[in-house]
Amino acid sequence: MSSRVLVTGGSGFVGRHLVPMLQSQGDAVSVLQRPTQDLTRPESLGTAVRGVDCIYHLAAYAHVNHARTQLIYQTNVEGTVNLLEAAIEAGVSRFVYVSSILADPAHDQPRTAYGDAKFQAEQQLMAAHEQGRIAVTIIRPASVYGVGMKGNLMSLLRLIQKGVMPPLPDFQQAISLIGVQDLCQVLVLAAAALERSVPSRAPVYAVSDDQHYTIKGIEQAMRDALGKPPATFATPRWLFFAGALLLEVAGRLLPLRNAPGLRTWRALSRPNHVDGSASRQELGYNPRLTFYQLLPSIIADSATSQG
Repeated sequence: MSSRVLVTGGSGFVGRHLVPMLQSQGDAVSVLQRPTQDLTRPESLGTAVRGVDCIYHLAAYAHVNHARTQLIYQTNVEGTVNLLEAAIEAGVSRFVYVSSILADPAHDQPRTAYGDAKFQAEQQLMAAHEQGRIAVTIIRPASVYGVGMKGNLMSLLRLIQKGVMPPLPDFQQAISLIGVQDLCQVLVLAAAALERSVPSRAPVYAVSDDQHYTIKGIEQAMRDALGKPPATFATPRWLFFAGALLLEVAGRLLPLRNAPGLRTWRALSRPNHVDGSASRQELGYNPRLTFYQLLPSIIADSATSQG
């Protein structure tokens, strides 16, 4: 059955894949129109949520640095609450929230403002669900890959492509990822599940593509796909850490946007495996692709966008 849905962050990486997927199943899709409709201005949201059955809330401020902490909380917590209250007032029945695996403290140590803000937004949504004000499902994806992606994986790819990336240390711990199309599949399944029945507590699903990656394996796959020679050595961990520490200091002294640093070191050097079994069992989610299968398309799109 088709629905009238609102997608926030519709022009972003995930939104650009979700909107056509929803349209292909017959949903009437509208997208939050910035700057006229702004999460930080609650008075601007009434028209956006009017007549909507389901909201997919993707929009967030995702730059994890020290210069934009206030904006992270303003957008990711206050903005989510503003949208939630507008949705309840308009009679929206379902709310699917794209959080982050970093909302789970076990995956975000030491705690970042981004992870904490996502967690705080989740708490507000859970409370509204338990009060019977609106039906909510929370999705916590692992790092998302796909055509048009950004973040650490794209930075690594571009540095290797330019030939300026020294070989990474021998990081062999398991990490989890999820393809953008698979994430969109989860979101659609979550909304459909809420339409069938509303549980007493808001479900929270950690999701991945069910693969066990290593960052060293990803690096080698990128070098192979780009036609680069394989790395003949691994950078010592202490040297890589020293470089990350210098970038951390620069990020604190300068207003650098999403500057790498110790956060990058932790992301690369720590295990980050996500157990997504609940989403498969309860939603019927079935991962379809892997990072390695999509890597040629990612590289081709990157070359086109840079050219």
